[in-house]
Amino acid sequence: MKNLNELSQAAHENAVKHGWWESDPSIEHCLMLVVTEVAEMVEADRAGRYSNLERTNIGPATNTMRENLREAIETSKSFHGVFESFIKNTVEDEMADVVIRLLDLAGRLGIDFDKFSPNKYHRAFDRFSFTENAFALTKGLCRENINIFKRIQFGIHYVSEWAKCRGFHLDWHVRAKMRYNATRPLKHGKKY
Repeated sequence: MKNLNELSQAAHENAVKHGWWESDPSIEHCLMLVVTEVAEMVEADRAGRYSNLERTNIGPATNTMRENLREAIETSKSFHGVFESFIKNTVEDEMADVVIRLLDLAGRLGIDFDKFSPNKYHRAFDRFSFTENAFALTKGLCRENINIFKRIQFGIHYVSEWAKCRGFHLDWHVRAKMRYNATRPLKHGKKY
């Protein structure tokens, strides 16, 4: 993913505008919301919900088809409705939510990603089931013996590499979801 500091600042600013930080929630609260996004990602996979950017009704989408649909979504006057029709509640959308929640927390904590050495964690995602990969992500995020900065970096790196392995354009999905989130009501209509 490109320019994590810029994305982190934008994600956090939007979260503040939408009331997510009104009560100054704990790190554990924030990580639990990340874990719920991981669970939603698993549920999307179980239901076979993948974005129409990745598949068509005749099989896998070509790069040209993906780019054309991405451009149509980005330039649509009714972005919100088009996003809901093609992207919302899919595996890719939930992966983006995991990253956005981690970026938001990084923004709250003032993390400067440029000061981190590259994350060297490697996983052969294709050797494990979807649920096993999701569980490994959850375990890594919840390891209290590792500082929160490294756990956030790990989570973003892990989801980025997993998305790459699956052929998803995660950077685009994160930016599109951030644009969509900017149009939503306070706390997205939820209690917390």
